[in-house]
Amino acid sequence: LETYSKENKEVKSEKEKLYEIMEEATKFFENNLKIYRPAQGYLRSRGLEEKTIKDFRIGYAILDWRTLYDYLKSKSFTDKEIEIAGLAKRPEDKQKGMYDRFRGRVIFPISDSSGRIIAFSGRILVDPSTNSGQAINQPKYLNSPETPIFNKSSVLFGIDKAKESIRKNNFSILVEGQMDLVLSHQAGFKNTVASSGTAMTNQVVSKENLINNLGLIFRLSKNIVLAFDPDQAGLKAGSRFAKIALSLGMDVKVAIMKEGVDPADTISKEGKDAWKEVIRNSKHFIPFMLERILKEAGGDGRKAGREIRERLLPFVNDIESAIEKSHFVKIISDKSGIALSALAEDLKKVE
Repeated sequence: LETYSKENKEVKSEKEKLYEIMEEATKFFENNLKIYRPAQGYLRSRGLEEKTIKDFRIGYAILDWRTLYDYLKSKSFTDKEIEIAGLAKRPEDKQKGMYDRFRGRVIFPISDSSGRIIAFSGRILVDPSTNSGQAINQPKYLNSPETPIFNKSSVLFGIDKAKESIRKNNFSILVEGQMDLVLSHQAGFKNTVASSGTAMTNQVVSKENLINNLGLIFRLSKNIVLAFDPDQAGLKAGSRFAKIALSLGMDVKVAIMKEGVDPADTISKEGKDAWKEVIRNSKHFIPFMLERILKEAGGDGRKAGREIRERLLPFVNDIESAIEKSHFVKIISDKSGIALSALAEDLKKVE
């Protein structure tokens, strides 16, 4: 028992140390932003207000190999702690020193549900390999690796700021990127959270016994609006989320935006009212997908039937309630002209 207690204390003190180092790094990035004008200009060009930048503690990682590393060393953190926190990397050549993971990027801190910083997502501003303003061979967004305090499948960006509003308004808005999230909050929709490219799992509780992304929201409200980019990648990601959410018994709607316009653009270019309208006009996932399938089929009944069977019925099958299932099967029948009995027969065959 004594050994167990000692191990527990060691794990706890390691985690406490990581929270400390992430807080220190956040302050460092925030101070960098105050003096680095191009990063400030970029955030302003995206429509961010000073208060929003401050509230979300957005910062900047200087385009240099080890400014953060040197700063953390000056604060008495060890190489091991800096590496475990995912803030610096060891080069393959052991003769060389450690170097910063985030360089030349606007930094969005990611918090846990109680508001402690546990990870970062960096949006490229200049390319570290060329010193140019172009992101050449660099990922647009770079996220922290998994650490003892950051589990990708159990974190949602903005959950600490959104939880009260989700509960109060009885629905959540799920967006993909940090900029979408920050601008949605600025537009007054504080019930917005972002997946930030984090992994999704289809369990309410992940294997580490942590509540996962949709599980976190599900406890606050069963109603969700998916507001992903209106392109193929956005539809694919949205479909993955919808499948899990429907099987959890959630009411899943989709925000309908113009092709090529993401939530951040909608808010910054068309204004808060346009975003309000998008959210208000969101459609349940099943009728939304049905419309797309029928449009793509262009009047070809056989093609529409095949697509409904392959692309839509698996989602209907995931719906928890039998009453809801029959409601949507009727809608599909009415809109597509396929007999109810045929749809019911095919639904039985869905894996």
